[in-house]
Amino acid sequence: MDVYRIERSTKLVLAHHIGNRDGEHTQRFLDKLKDAVTGRFQLTSDGFPAYQYNVPFTFRNDVAYGCLIKTYSSTQEQTRYSPATMVSAEKSIAYGSPDPDRIGTSIVERVNLTLRMSLRRFTRLTNGHSKSLRHHIAMQNIFFATYNFVRKHSSIKMTPAMASGLTAKPWTTKELLEAAAEGQINVDNQASDVRPRKMLHP
Repeated sequence: MDVYRIERSTKLVLAHHIGNRDGEHTQRFLDKLKDAVTGRFQLTSDGFPAYQYNVPFTFRNDVAYGCLIKTYSSTQEQTRYSPATMVSAEKSIAYGSPDPDRIGTSIVERVNLTLRMSLRRFTRLTNGHSKSLRHHIAMQNIFFATYNFVRKHSSIKMTPAMASGLTAKPWTTKELLEAAAEGQINVDNQASDVRPRKMLHP
């Protein structure tokens, strides 16, 4: 699984993880997310059972948790690479008291589109795919660090790091690489993660 969470107002990617879609890797990802947030917040996921069990266990009273469960048709009418047709989407309250109007996955799905359009490693039937898991993880680390600190978001007219108060200006790619080399941001290929550690001034 390639999974990540984004803060809806600042567009900051809080944590991401690459691993198997199972309980162990779900918990690893949630532990990263717990390190990246403070206070009580609302979270939305799909209906994967590992989320429904581990989210309340990890965050306890600090989370209001809702699920958006999408149902897709079992057949694809065109080719095997054509996306399946969504036939229904159901919101449910999984834990706490989430605002039903804020249960949704559209923002993270838009980041997913940006990721797949930006990295050729996700393009099917080409030689641009990752040849190793290590390189796949490294490229996603670079993408999310650039997304947070370098690339201005079109809707908020600044970088997510600026909107979150982590930095006062957009970074250049050079500044990003220097900050990573100096340990100002946490870039861990084994954990597949890029997170800011403090208010940063390159």
